Amino acid sequence: MKPLLAVTSPTINSYTRLVKGAWAPTAATWGVENRTVALRVIEGSDKSQRVEFRVGSADANPYLVGAANLAAGLTGISEKQDPGGAVVGNAYDLQDELPEHYQLCGNLREANREFVNSEVATRMFGDTFVEHYAASRDWEVREYERAVNDWQLRRYFEII
Repeated sequence: MKPLLAVTSPTINSYTRLVKGAWAPTAATWGVENRTVALRVIEGSDKSQRVEFRVGSADANPYLVGAANLAAGLTGISEKQDPGGAVVGNAYDLQDELPEHYQLCGNLREANREFVNSEVATRMFGDTFVEHYAASRDWEVREYERAVNDWQLRRYFEII
């Protein structure tokens, strides 16, 4: 999940919701009917049971999110990765106890670094896609850093 976060949360704004207490996940966790985890198992009848991926941002390309989910799922199955136990209760309370590889990135720069260095991303999307997509995310970060936002204007305009 973490190596593909730049695909499922592709903009600067995507990370404003991935914070503790915002009803969005901050770690690669799962649970049953739990809105604080990344993968929420929704129980129902045999025909309606499903898993909700709660990490993806509204500003993400749904086709890329689907491809990233398939890539992550197939990797987990083929490598026999243990997803750990289901989180019961508030996942934010457990986050500090989880291993580092469970922690989701806090910003696009970190997520893009994980993506570029990911064998999973390269294997599933190919070198060319990873290179071009990562370059587009680097550009997004640079453009954001060049911009003067409203908070900066309010905070510093009168004192500088």
